[in-house]
Amino acid sequence: MELRQACRAAGIGVVVVSGHDGQPRLHRAVPALSARLVVSLGAPIEVHYDGRTQNAQAVVAGLMRPGVATPATTLRSQQPMAYAELSPSTLQRLTGVPLSEVDAGGVSADAVLPWVNSLCEELADHPVGHREAVMRVRLLEYLHRAGRGKGPEDALRTLGVIGVSGGTASVEELARDAHLSPRRLRYIMRRSLGVTPKFASRVARLASAVSRAGAGADSWAQVAAESGYHDQSHLVRDFRDLMNTTPTAWLDEEGRNLQGWQRPAP
Repeated sequence: MELRQACRAAGIGVVVVSGHDGQPRLHRAVPALSARLVVSLGAPIEVHYDGRTQNAQAVVAGLMRPGVATPATTLRSQQPMAYAELSPSTLQRLTGVPLSEVDAGGVSADAVLPWVNSLCEELADHPVGHREAVMRVRLLEYLHRAGRGKGPEDALRTLGVIGVSGGTASVEELARDAHLSPRRLRYIMRRSLGVTPKFASRVARLASAVSRAGAGADSWAQVAAESGYHDQSHLVRDFRDLMNTTPTAWLDEEGRNLQGWQRPAP
């Protein structure tokens, strides 16, 4: 099986190896229902989340928590970074840590992944063009060694349905799909994942809106309507609550990094 296909089948999504040129700046994470592993091949990573700052050579991050905006990372000049998007179930298999115990601010990866320092060293020893493939291969190997494991199946399956629907499915629809009562589904997701179906749906809707805006849109009103928001002001509120910024300010920060970007009309 081709390497990227094998990774997708194993719950390993986007893998990127990059560096930042220019003055240090903050990079605001986009809300997501996925987890991630970020490793630095240079200076430690500086992550700001929930009023605290941590520095680590590698960070494992989980799901967002209600009441806390997405984390921000300080990008330093000439600091090579490797990033891997992981499904929540893949993160739990790799770490063996309950998903409810790892939030979006992350934990130092060496606390839960004993092999992460050797991975950093190996990536640094390879040419830039080979690092993505090396990271993919190693993650597949570590997953194989970890075994299948048993996660919170109902919660993870519902999280997947929320992601596919872009957060537009109601809690009642999600509960029927899971053959559970809405109350039972809320309890299971909160206990095992640390989030409720309603909050996960908010995250999925905003992720969908950010993706639409990044691909190019005529207006923020169009983005809001196509992403399941009541109106543009509803979208703006979620930007403020979940990203601590506005749609326009976010595009000013990240527009240079978006493919096919064009500024939506106010």
